[in-house]
Amino acid sequence: MKLWKVSGRNAKYIRDTPITSDIYLQLSEISEAIKRNAFYAYGILIDIGAGNSPYKKFFEKKVEDYITIDNDDFKGNKPDIFGDVLDLPIKNNSIDTVFSSQVLEHVANPQKMIDEIYRVLKKEGICILSTHMANPLHGEPHDYFRFTKYGLKHLFRNFNKIEKIEENGGALLSISQFFIWGINEKLPRIINLPIIILLNFIIKKLDKLFYDTRFTTNYIIVARK
Repeated sequence: MKLWKVSGRNAKYIRDTPITSDIYLQLSEISEAIKRNAFYAYGILIDIGAGNSPYKKFFEKKVEDYITIDNDDFKGNKPDIFGDVLDLPIKNNSIDTVFSSQVLEHVANPQKMIDEIYRVLKKEGICILSTHMANPLHGEPHDYFRFTKYGLKHLFRNFNKIEKIEENGGALLSISQFFIWGINEKLPRIINLPIIILLNFIIKKLDKLFYDTRFTTNYIIVARK
């Protein structure tokens, strides 16, 4: 599958996004959610669609081995394994933890990807996966889906237990993220930079006071086989 191109953002930028960034609200919520749930990981972990492995730092002290997998179209860091998410070159029941961030929406058959994750996991193995609910088109033309928590529950219905599904940011944060993207697109940097910094700072705090889970930028799901 030909999915990935270099995003122009390095691993640290994605993991520790600066408040000056027009994508700070979204990426900071995703990063915090992954870090918060990394304690579920153990044993041998594979990072599916790893890219430049921005979140490896959260897992490396919790697992025995951190294995990256991506397809041969990715031009960034060379993965440990080249492979297709719809046909993983991994044995059945051989992996303790599967991690995947922001890949599912780029897969033409998301159920097949989840079924492949289920196949390679050992009994009681853990999947930690994050994906968008609200986001502009990106990675075109391979941008196929957005997910609700009910859609994710359906995709993971064969797993023994869904440990949790968490929203990554509420309605205020998610709507504001779209507004900030618009400011960044339409105004010159010398004007939009102070506005973006101020909005990022205020909205990040206000979102927790007026939290509404009916609209979110992203979900993280933790499921046990």
